This record gives sequence, C-alpha cells and structure tokens, in this order.
Amino acid sequence: MKSMRKLLAAGVVAVVSLALVAGPASAKKPRDYAYFATIDCGSGPVRVGSGEDLWAPLVDLASGKKYKPVAWNVSVGEFVLQETKNDAPAKHAVDCNYSDGVATGTVTVKKV
Repeated sequence: MKSMRKLLAAGVVAVVSLALVAGPASAKKPRDYAYFATIDCGSGPVRVGSGEDLWAPLVDLASGKKYKPVAWNVSVGEFVLQETKNDAPAKHAVDCNYSDGVATGTVTVKKV
C-alpha cells in the first residue's frame, strides 16, 4: 500500500510538472499579421510578419527578432513607394532586399 501511494504521488508530480511546463507554451496565441514578406539583410532570407502601419516592426516569424523600418523603396508594377521616417536616425541601419509577393525593393531597418 505504501509503494502504491509513492507511485501515485510520483505520477501526480509528473503530470503537474508537465502541465506547468506546457501551460505557458499552449497559452500563447499565434500572432496575427496583416502582411508577410521575406527580407534579406545580407545573412540570408528571413520570413517576417508585420502590421498594417508602414512603420510597424517586421517580426522574424522563426525567432521573434524585430526589425524597425526607417525607410522604404519598393515598387508594385509602375507604382513606387519611397518613404523615409523623419525622426529615425540612420546610424546602425542596414538596407535589406524586400519581397512580399507583390511589392519588391528595399527596406532600411534597425534591429530592435
């Protein structure tokens, strides 16, 4: 009977431990992004998601690393978008190739 209680207690501890570890991971909701694209800042292609704001961070879908856009130079057909954020310092910014399946060009980003 004593060994049965120990076995039961060990089982309960194992289940509770697993629930504590799995709980936070399963509680995370997948991020909803308005746009998805691929950027390449020189280290290979990175798949990113972003919000609807032109200056919303580009978030690496695999690692969660954020890239803060400070300038855009992209085109869709004959339409060209060239915008630079006025208050964004260019120090430590890097130009990245950008493609979202519709727009292509470059985005200048700072790693956040």
